[in-house]
Formats: sequence, structure tokens, C-alpha cells
Amino acid sequence: MIEILDSPPHVGAYRFSGQLTGEDYDARVTDLEMRLARFPRVAVVSDLSDMQGVSLDAVGKDLRYAASKLGEFGRFARAAIVTDKRWLVTVTEFAAHPMPNMEVRAFAQDERALALAWAAELDPHTPTP
Repeated sequence: MIEILDSPPHVGAYRFSGQLTGEDYDARVTDLEMRLARFPRVAVVSDLSDMQGVSLDAVGKDLRYAASKLGEFGRFARAAIVTDKRWLVTVTEFAAHPMPNMEVRAFAQDERALALAWAAELDPHTPTP
């Protein structure tokens, strides 16, 4: 399940719980695309603390969406992952390396507000590198 959290207009903030489905993923993409239509650069906060798994449909949609955005990764300027799962922190740190124009940080479960504040610091009108 996905919950779209209150956030500044240039920040997509989401809380995932249980099993992430293709429909959940579609809701996130729709929300992100609305933000990308308004701003040259956006930030994303994903609270994965209560996520239990991901359906194959959601994985496939994620891969297709990522492929469709290959030339636009610079528009995703900041990504914050909120989790208490050490393996997700490791994945987050690893994912930051191939995307030099994106700042990626992991935050503990009790740092959700800090993650949102960090993401919101982004100036969404700064040109894409």
C-alpha cells in the first residue's frame, strides 16, 4: 500500500506499507509526473519502514519507468529513504554512486521529519546539470 504524504509541491513524499503493488507504483508515478510537469527538479522521500515486499508487477513498472527517464535522472535531485532495515541503507548508499547529479541519503525511522526537511531544501528551479 502507498500513502502520499503532505509535502512541498516540489517534493514527492510516500509511505509504503505491506506489499507494494503495481497499482501503488502507478499512483506514485502519477504523483511524480505531476510534480515534474511543474518543476525542473524534484526531490523524493520514500518511507519504507513498513514495506514488506514488492510485487513482480511493481518491479516491472519500476524498471520501465526508470528506463523511460534515463535522460532525465538529473531532474530527480534528491532522494531520501526512511528505513530501519540495514540492507536498504546499504542499497541506498550503493545507488548513489552511479547517479552523480542526485543526492541520496538514508534516514532512520524516527527521522522522517528530518528527511522531509532535507528534501524540501532543494531549489526546484535550479537548472538540471
